[in-house]
Amino acid sequence: MENAGPRGDRVRYYWRRRLTADLVDAFGSYFVALVLFQLAGFAASYYLAGHHSAIPTFRAIALPASFLIGPWCYFALLEQSSHGATQGKLWLNLRVFTSDGEAVTLVGATLRHACRIAAAMLALWPLALSGTRVPSVVHWVLLALSVPTAFWLYYRFVDRISGTQVLPREYPPPSFRE
Repeated sequence: MENAGPRGDRVRYYWRRRLTADLVDAFGSYFVALVLFQLAGFAASYYLAGHHSAIPTFRAIALPASFLIGPWCYFALLEQSSHGATQGKLWLNLRVFTSDGEAVTLVGATLRHACRIAAAMLALWPLALSGTRVPSVVHWVLLALSVPTAFWLYYRFVDRISGTQVLPREYPPPSFRE
C-alpha cells in the first residue's frame, strides 16, 4: 500500500483531532450534567429533608432534566460563543462554523446537539429491547453493530443537517480569512 501523501496525512490528523475532541467533550458534558444534578440536589435538600416521600419524584425529574439540560448547555452554548468551540475543540485547535463560514447561531448549535442525542439513541436502542436487568447475548451483538453505525451516521450527516462544519483554526473558511 502506497503512502497517501500529505493530504491523506492531514485528513487522518484532522479526524484524530476531531474524535479526541469529541471524547473530551463527552466527559465535559457528563461533568456539567453531574454538577447541575448536584446543584439541584443542594437547592432541594431543605425541602426534601422534611418530605422524604418526595425524594423519588425529585430523582425521577431532576436526573433526566440534568442530563438533558447540562449537555445542551455545554455543547450549544459553547459552540455558539465567541470561541465557536467546546473545550475539547479549543484544546485541539478546532472551531465550528456555519456552511457559509459564519459563526454558529444558538439554533445551529442546538441542532448539532439534537443530532448527538439522536445518534446516542440510535446507538443504544438494543438495550431498550431487553426488558431484563441483564441483556442477553443477542442484545450485545445488536449493540456492537449499532454503535459503529450510529457513529458513522453521526459524523456523516451532523454537519449536513445542522448546516455547520468543524474546521481546524489554521484553515478557517474564506469569510474568516483576512
